[in-house]
Amino acid sequence: MERQSFAKRFIFPALIVLIVAAGAWIGYHLAWRLDNRSLHDTLAQVFGILLFASVAFGPLVVYPIAYRRGASGIERVLACLVTPFAWATKDFFRMLAAFTVGESLYFYLNPLNIWLILLLTAEMAFLELVMRRGRVRRGEDVRAFSVPVFLVGVLAIGLVFALYAWGRGENVFSYYLVVYRMIFGAGAGL
Repeated sequence: MERQSFAKRFIFPALIVLIVAAGAWIGYHLAWRLDNRSLHDTLAQVFGILLFASVAFGPLVVYPIAYRRGASGIERVLACLVTPFAWATKDFFRMLAAFTVGESLYFYLNPLNIWLILLLTAEMAFLELVMRRGRVRRGEDVRAFSVPVFLVGVLAIGLVFALYAWGRGENVFSYYLVVYRMIFGAGAGL
């Protein structure tokens, strides 16, 4: 497998999904300007689903492209995290309107972002095994199965389900708020 330039193996794959997410975000937020309620609702749903898919499932596009173009493991992971990080950072800046910098930084650790990182980790582990299997089928001398990669994927998806199953996520959010109050005090920020 030939290692291509940094732009081709990292920037291009990451940019594909980031541009789709940004376009979907813009479309979603502009849809309210339409006078036709039915058209507004339809466009908001389409753009909302597209935004969700690009943030939550972007690695399904980014990882294989980066892998085939010779990106290292860390490059593949970071390329897959560009769009989710941009999404979370957008919310960080929105939080700054009402909260301190510290509180806004703490928002990065909210349960939704934790679940997202765990889901992305599981996706990347699965994709790593799929890409290795493809290389073996092409006759390359690569181990198709990696126990650590498999275990990381299973652990990540297991935590996604376990954290949600524990009180449908409400318990995780409650502890997130408890830690928030321990750090910033009750009623902090407003």
